[in-house]
Amino acid sequence: MFNASLGTTVKVTTVIIVGLFLLIGVALLLLFVLSLSEENFDRKSIMMPIVAIGLFGLLYWVFTERIIGYEVLNEGVKIIKGNDVQLIKKDLILEVKSIDYKDLRFSVRTFGIGGVFGFSGSFTNKKFGDMTWNFTSKDNLVMIVTQKQKFVVSPDNRTLFITKVSEFI
Repeated sequence: MFNASLGTTVKVTTVIIVGLFLLIGVALLLLFVLSLSEENFDRKSIMMPIVAIGLFGLLYWVFTERIIGYEVLNEGVKIIKGNDVQLIKKDLILEVKSIDYKDLRFSVRTFGIGGVFGFSGSFTNKKFGDMTWNFTSKDNLVMIVTQKQKFVVSPDNRTLFITKVSEFI
């Protein structure tokens, strides 16, 4: 298995966003508990724990979508996530190549997660068009081009990964 270590940008973004969400969620829960002790309970206060639970749920979902690593198997390339696995079938792979992060600058996120526990989802830019990002570090980027899609991944050992995937092209 090829690990997907977190890069500096992802680590910093994750710490800031998770810390902020936890701080806001805990503050909302504490404010709700304090509002329960008041004589004139405002029914609108019930929204505080609902919003807090929503924030915690969102954090949980992002955590379960994090990229753990990649496996090169006889069937193709497997992207291993927290609660999910995505297989890129080897019959569909046309090309595998190393790319630089500067090629991904000015990409637009159409749906996905941009920096918390990694970059994953659908993105597009002028150079590559539509892409599916599944990477955790901007340093080891590899693009897997298939007949229908382009995938961007970041295995720790980029050279060996490209060699292994190139064997079945």
